[in-house]
Amino acid sequence: MVKYCAILLLAVIAGSFCSTNLLAQGGAASAAAPLGQVKWNNTVPGRAAYAGKPSVAAPKHDISGVWDASAEGGFQGKGAAEHPAMKPNSQSEGGEADESKVAKPLSYTADGLEALKSNKPSAGVRSAPPDEVNDPTAICDPVGFPRMELFEMGTFQIVQQPTKMVYLNQYNDNWRIIWTDGRELPKVPEPRFNGYAVGKWADDYTFVVDTVGLDDRTWLDYAGRPHSDQLKVQEIFHRVDHDNMELTVKIDDPKFYKEPWTALNKFKLHLQPADFDMREMICAPSEVTDYNKSVSDPVANGK
Repeated sequence: MVKYCAILLLAVIAGSFCSTNLLAQGGAASAAAPLGQVKWNNTVPGRAAYAGKPSVAAPKHDISGVWDASAEGGFQGKGAAEHPAMKPNSQSEGGEADESKVAKPLSYTADGLEALKSNKPSAGVRSAPPDEVNDPTAICDPVGFPRMELFEMGTFQIVQQPTKMVYLNQYNDNWRIIWTDGRELPKVPEPRFNGYAVGKWADDYTFVVDTVGLDDRTWLDYAGRPHSDQLKVQEIFHRVDHDNMELTVKIDDPKFYKEPWTALNKFKLHLQPADFDMREMICAPSEVTDYNKSVSDPVANGK
């Protein structure tokens, strides 16, 4: 099995191949037996499988389980779902360095705009020439949070424990700890790729997570949106019923953005069977090196 399909790797292949190749690997098994009977390397069904599917009431104070976003467009190749970095009424690349002509432009500060222009994605609507690309994931640096939810959001698992929730993400085999023991967020946090997170129940079916202390070397999404060390992220998990949940992600970074903005708004998530087996998606530096030697470096050098 391909370990990670060479993570993004300076080409459109990186974004699309990882998504489609993983589906293809499990295609034969999925066709042979319904989900739940296939015990290894499961794949999720498409959107049509969920349309009109009846469900029962959700359990109270419980968002545990294996959840999938890929059927609803979890791969956000044009940037965060609520703010795609593309021109209005266009399916082509935006090509605007400052996003002034995109459909739903963000309100950058001067520092934020400078940071945006310095970020050079490998592909997508703001793609740069191969020799200018500086996407941190192209060299196997951690994808970080919230990019794990604003780019390749596929399948993840939430495990609830008495004092915390453990968030296990298939993308890059990533994990987060969300503390529920009543502690406050750190006042002067040491930067972390996934930050420091605390969560609490707003009601029986809504769980709110606040995260700070995010390393500013990471990007917010595939369009190269930047963030500073002042970034605060809020996630709202609202369990609609037993089999469905909605995720809202809000961005607040006063150093780079003039006002808070919503990156995901009630994004649909679907519960998978309890025995669902998430396959690996690991960034392997050796595979990155091989890819650069055979594909990226020749392209960058015009060979």
